[in-house]
Amino acid sequence: MADTTRASRITSYKNAGQGTTELRRKRVELSVALRKQARDEQLLKRRAMSPEAGDEETQPTEELPSVQEIVQGLKSNDLATMTSSARAARRMLSREQNPPISVMVQAGGVAPLVAALDRDDCADLQFEAAWALTNIASGSHDHTMAVVDGGAIPKLVLLLSRGGAVGEQSAWALGNIAGDGPETRDAVLARGALPALLPSLVPAAPRARLNTAVWTYSNLCRNKNPLVDFELVAPALPYISELLTIEDQDALADACWALSYLTDGPNDRIEAVQTTPGLLPRLVALLEHRSAAVKTPALRAVGNMLTGSDVQTDRCLDAGCMPPLLALLQCSKPSLVKEGAWAMSNVLAGTHAQIERAIDGGALALLAALLDHADVKCQKEAAWAITNLCLGGAPAQLDRLFAVQFLEPYTRLLASPDHRAAAVVLDGLTHLLQAADRYGQVEALCIRLEEIGALDKIEALQHHENEQIYKKVVHIMDTYFAETEDQAAPEATDDQYQFAAPSGENIQF
Repeated sequence: MADTTRASRITSYKNAGQGTTELRRKRVELSVALRKQARDEQLLKRRAMSPEAGDEETQPTEELPSVQEIVQGLKSNDLATMTSSARAARRMLSREQNPPISVMVQAGGVAPLVAALDRDDCADLQFEAAWALTNIASGSHDHTMAVVDGGAIPKLVLLLSRGGAVGEQSAWALGNIAGDGPETRDAVLARGALPALLPSLVPAAPRARLNTAVWTYSNLCRNKNPLVDFELVAPALPYISELLTIEDQDALADACWALSYLTDGPNDRIEAVQTTPGLLPRLVALLEHRSAAVKTPALRAVGNMLTGSDVQTDRCLDAGCMPPLLALLQCSKPSLVKEGAWAMSNVLAGTHAQIERAIDGGALALLAALLDHADVKCQKEAAWAITNLCLGGAPAQLDRLFAVQFLEPYTRLLASPDHRAAAVVLDGLTHLLQAADRYGQVEALCIRLEEIGALDKIEALQHHENEQIYKKVVHIMDTYFAETEDQAAPEATDDQYQFAAPSGENIQF
């Protein structure tokens, strides 16, 4: 009966119209921004790094032949000439600044490099060609497509399956191709790249090979519109679960990024990731990792799981995610604070029991403090969390919210230049006023809003250019602040108005 009442209460407000499913925010636009940032960093890193130690890249670039001479040498029938030309192409394309990728592509260098991948009689030639193609594929979309259209994918997958140094370099090239977008990602998977990659996704693999393999897997999971075919990447989940226990930070970070991409979607994907043996508690433990490079994708993955069903949220809470989330709300890195508040907002969009676990941990005081944070994005995420509690919290939980003195900094966001922040606060105030109205306390709350200057801010928003904000303001003003006959003000106690709800519970403003 209580759940039915709560559901009807949630859906009763005409301008809210959302249930807890919609309140849990998957934040697609934020996910896209994070993926793009991570992809750019990873691709640049993979192009600049070398799988060899002390190679010829450090020699003066003037010793290299011209691009035209390199392409001519690649087309030679002499194996030694082809190999030296492929090495020269690799060295030229490995320059840290402004590698001549476009010049090499326009000169016709891709086709002979792809053909060189077939030369099983010379592993050195295959290795140099795979490396050169890796760096071409790390460039623009057109550069990557030149490699794809040249027929490199099936050849690279075959070399990957054979292992060794050439296989590792082929994994690197395939990772760059897959990272270009969903079409190239799917083309790599369709050629059987994942089965060929799995033997390298084990803790016992050599470090360089393992790091390349995990990063390549993260690219196979990345990108949306459309999402990756989950069945094609899911076989690696037990391997990723085992890798979450290793010490290598680069591999851990890329494994967590892969999980963040896989959980950024429908709940059935979250379910498959969560129920992989050993994975969830290991992932939650990484929220306390010493490196922000690991904590960031781990938090994104756990946060995505908290957008799922109530059962999936409970699994995260049972795995112990609340203490590290509370710690992240107090860390010095704004991006982690923001993500932590976003994750907490999804807990506070859940059941009363889930909300209680957050409150018992001390989340409300931390969120109230974030409303004064210097970073407006952190403020907005904290406001989202509080607004969710205002909508779905029980009376006693709202009482505990008011006990942390949140209202004044919360309503200051009504003057934020970010209209979405103002809209979030207006929603929260509407829910609070509805709750106050049900328990005969609306006048007390209205008086308090006027005392702290919130009413002036609400009135100022009547002229806002955003139509949704205008409608929210009109609803609040017409419903709760319309002129009525004078009524006796409620009795004040210790600067707070205390009212007894019909159920016997008390809420203080």
